[in-house]
Amino acid sequence: MSKRIFYASHAVEVTNSLATVFTGAVPGAQSVSINTNYNLEQVFQLGRLALYDNFPANPEVEVTINKALDGYPLIWNYFTGVNSKSLQEASNDQATITLGVGDDDDADGVIGPLNTAITMTGCYVSSLNYTFPVEGNFTEELSFVGNHKVAGGFLSAPPPEDPSLRIIRRQNFRMDDSVLPNGIADRCLQNVTISADLGREAIYCLGDYGAFHRYVNFPLEITVAFDVHQKAEAPICGPDLDAFNVEQCRAPVGIEKEEIIIRICRTLEGEAAVQIAYEFDLGSGCALQSVSYSGGDTGGGNVTETHTYITYNELTITYTPA
Repeated sequence: MSKRIFYASHAVEVTNSLATVFTGAVPGAQSVSINTNYNLEQVFQLGRLALYDNFPANPEVEVTINKALDGYPLIWNYFTGVNSKSLQEASNDQATITLGVGDDDDADGVIGPLNTAITMTGCYVSSLNYTFPVEGNFTEELSFVGNHKVAGGFLSAPPPEDPSLRIIRRQNFRMDDSVLPNGIADRCLQNVTISADLGREAIYCLGDYGAFHRYVNFPLEITVAFDVHQKAEAPICGPDLDAFNVEQCRAPVGIEKEEIIIRICRTLEGEAAVQIAYEFDLGSGCALQSVSYSGGDTGGGNVTETHTYITYNELTITYTPA
């Protein structure tokens, strides 16, 4: 009989009936959390102090999964498929998420019969975050939101027992193959983050209790932040603001739309040719939103700049199998 649940005794699977290219537990998963909110609405009545009714208006479940990039498919690919797909194309895709729990004393992990499982169906992606730090693993974090959760279910396959691929870290960021903004080209990058909040909103219909649809509220803002190690000879804090003090009927200069494509290669052994595993294409409409200068205090830290770019609606994620 299991006494606890820890990392080796549970695993999570994400599938989509429209894109069943990848099945089984998500490889490289680092954490999973499930939050259920019953969204109670209180109703009182005249003539009585006591509560009249506590009505669950729109119960919903939110699932957040964090994965270390390792050359295997992303969580994104498990429910959209292997081919490149934009946020707009995937906005109506729904995932089935199963959290399976096994014995805490099984030396092989979650490979045998499960003690229990929780299955969430009809889940939409509500936010995504990709982080490429100079220290630590590259990671993916997706949050899903839905209205269905039941006890039961099973994992179609456990995670890989002995992965043939290696974890992805700073040396896998392809500086030469990526398309980066002019302001951070040839700079010493410390961290890159891509994030988007899809802001799901529900549509309800008379005659039905559950949500008819949960849609993305376009236009959708996508943020890309570059942390740069600051050198004395490097430009400080972005374009000169004097470029924005223009004469009447003249357009300000200094902020131009730029293309951003980030390519990440898989870790290979020996002399194998470089292979691009993941591509994040944010299109050619990215604009510099802010530049911050910080650090260099008496504690001995270095000065860093953070260049934040925004674009709208354009993010296509492509996975290339080995």
